[in-house]
Amino acid sequence: MLKPFYQGKLDTFCAMYAVLNALRLTHSIRVLKAREILNDTLMALAASPEMFQAVLEQQTDYCSLVDSMLRTQSRFFPLDVRQPFGTDQDPSVEQVWDCCDQWLNGGSNRALVFRFLRHLTPDGPPMNRHWTTADSLKNNVLHLFDCSHEAEAVLNVRKDSFVSNPRDICQEKLLYIQPETIRLLRLPL
Repeated sequence: MLKPFYQGKLDTFCAMYAVLNALRLTHSIRVLKAREILNDTLMALAASPEMFQAVLEQQTDYCSLVDSMLRTQSRFFPLDVRQPFGTDQDPSVEQVWDCCDQWLNGGSNRALVFRFLRHLTPDGPPMNRHWTTADSLKNNVLHLFDCSHEAEAVLNVRKDSFVSNPRDICQEKLLYIQPETIRLLRLPL
């Protein structure tokens, strides 16, 4: 039986949707504002054909796109953005989890944006590279406020179900959260 195409199935814009969903959580943006931000971002990408092609062909990690969107939107919305882990760090799963827990349970109007790689087998390449938004962490479950409509989409992450280093991928843990992609967002105090 044929299934219809869903938004996001054909495009490679999950990083942009992650930022838009985070702004929805922090600033309650509505559909028209989200569309305006998405359109402005696409127009800015179109001005740089090399970058636009890298986005379309998934030849980027999208970090610069996410950071650019957040910088641009912080001019219009009061926004406190933090990057807790750099590329030179190798945080443990416990450190990543504690960071997410403390951030999301540290006040209202908070979100975090990050990228994960989902593997089908421990020795194979990732079947999915996806940017998402998290809105809560309760009972050892990180809840994702995600743009995907697919039945097999990852919508929750348990503490014991992911790794923070790709070398640790195993049959029991096929999800790799890239710590350097985590962006913490909130309204400024």
